[in-house]
Amino acid sequence: MPETKTQKRKFMPSIRVGGSGMDMDAMRNLAQRHPEEFIGKAQALIDGGSMRWGSVPSLQRMFNVLVGDDGEFIKVPVRMEVMGQERTIMASAFPVLCGSLTVAGINDAYSAVPTISEQLVREIDDNKKISQFVSLKSEDTNIDRVDEGENFPEIGAGEEKYEIRNKRNGRRLTISAEMVEENDSAGIVQKVNALGEIAGEYVEEQSLRRICDIDGSGTSPAEPYVLRLNGTGTALYQTANTTLTRLPTTGNRITSNALVDSTDLENARARLAAVVNSRGKRVSIPWNRCKILVPDALVGTANKIRKSEYEPGVQNEVSNWGPIGDYQPGVVSSTKLDDLSTTAWYFGWFEQQFIRKWKLRFEYVTMTMDMAEFLRNRTAFQARIAWDCEVGATDYVYVVQNLAGTTAP
Repeated sequence: MPETKTQKRKFMPSIRVGGSGMDMDAMRNLAQRHPEEFIGKAQALIDGGSMRWGSVPSLQRMFNVLVGDDGEFIKVPVRMEVMGQERTIMASAFPVLCGSLTVAGINDAYSAVPTISEQLVREIDDNKKISQFVSLKSEDTNIDRVDEGENFPEIGAGEEKYEIRNKRNGRRLTISAEMVEENDSAGIVQKVNALGEIAGEYVEEQSLRRICDIDGSGTSPAEPYVLRLNGTGTALYQTANTTLTRLPTTGNRITSNALVDSTDLENARARLAAVVNSRGKRVSIPWNRCKILVPDALVGTANKIRKSEYEPGVQNEVSNWGPIGDYQPGVVSSTKLDDLSTTAWYFGWFEQQFIRKWKLRFEYVTMTMDMAEFLRNRTAFQARIAWDCEVGATDYVYVVQNLAGTTAP
């Protein structure tokens, strides 16, 4: 019977992972005879999810098979980026393989961290420590008719500048010779998972803290401010428009507006409906693109309001905030917000107001070693991850903060 397309065999990588674990002999042969293919084959298994630190049957065996007959680590060519330039270097196969396994483990752990901040910001890349975002302020004469023979009036223009700064962070891990000798793969997995979890949690917590402007809009405002208007740190959430002049006179912080029912949402919506642009004209905000940001303590209340088709206690009155109402904001919640406040909540078009700037996306570096270095300090493998990101506001009219009382979180 001729072979059909569905029966056609696929090419299999030279390094295999089966029921008995990695084929260590195949790994050694490939690294020695075809070093240029070694990492590509291993990476295919790693990318496919079948090769992880937890699947290594013996760390010591993996270490030994990647030592050549001359007693030195087998070298393989790898491409790496150094200061924006890609180069090919010869590196020891053992730390290179460890590096690929570690990156996969970090990514798995990072992806497993529950996050909501990506729904509340726009993401950009900018390698400057201080990034400036310019918003043009158009000025008009408010003339609504130009008679024949008269000159058309010229509009004026000014600028509002918003700054977003940077925040550098990172962590290292070391795999010692003792961990290899004792086959402590569980300890390695724990360290790798911790790297991914720490990175994910730090970015999430930092982002939510900025969006809520816990520091800059606190009772005693202080750095870091999420709003840096024309180079000056300014409280984002205020109860008056003394500084932020495009807000209504009552500002963008509503006190004594605990989330209880749809009237509290309507209070927030009405406050946003009163904001204006630089010409004094009201800003059109699409309510279906807005979100209700709540701590876990309020998520039940928020969902109850959003899922109720009719106003409670009012016969046949459709709720504007329900599933068939005119407003369709999403509910976004995180337990991490409860660490900031269990009663404060936010309403608005978040991604229109907040940018998360990455000066450095997650960067991973492996220390390439030789046998002499291993003998000196009994370090089998070292790696570090680093990142640099910050969240900033590029406007102040799109999000309202709501407090149950009068004290800022």
